[in-house]
Amino acid sequence: MRIPMIFIIIVILAFLFRHNVSRVFKRDAEREEAFWERETEANNVRKKPLDDLHYITIPINSLPFFSGIDEKLENFQEEIKKLQAEPIVNLSGITNTDLKLKYGAANLPILTKYDQNFIILARTLYQWGTRLHELSYDKEAIQVLEFGISCKTDVRGHYILLGKLYLENQNYDKVDAIIQTASELNTLMKDPIVKELKQMKAATLSYHNVIE
Repeated sequence: MRIPMIFIIIVILAFLFRHNVSRVFKRDAEREEAFWERETEANNVRKKPLDDLHYITIPINSLPFFSGIDEKLENFQEEIKKLQAEPIVNLSGITNTDLKLKYGAANLPILTKYDQNFIILARTLYQWGTRLHELSYDKEAIQVLEFGISCKTDVRGHYILLGKLYLENQNYDKVDAIIQTASELNTLMKDPIVKELKQMKAATLSYHNVIE
């Protein structure tokens, strides 16, 4: 009896599906095993000095502080002043396992605190710069946002707002500079940030070419 071709195709597809599923499960199992091996190794690493960490210093005297203008603005400024006395380190994109392997498991709590301080700093700088822009203090907003960029913040809106302010003044070289900074970020956000900044610049150049 002749076997229908459709049956043969179904059998082949079923075999291929089973084979692919098995391969995926095997790969995932190998990854999980490798992860736990590294995690076990990391948990046994002794405490090491933190001398090579890049601590962020807040330049209080170089940032634009105002009083009596806006309550939100003052709240952001106070948050920055509080952070001035705290150790701040940008550990974005570095896993806890990698931190333990490099500095020892006992240092993880303090490293986590340093990174949390950075997260608060990055968020507050963006809020501060945004509020200054909303109040039409664009020169001062740029000062705040530029400091955030120098800290390698990965807040998307931070780059977009600063790029917008640069483009309004046709500072294309500075847009290129923050595109370069964004491209070097150790985060999944870098590609969307770079893409949006490039699109903004291209649209602005196109607009000026049209009206000229």
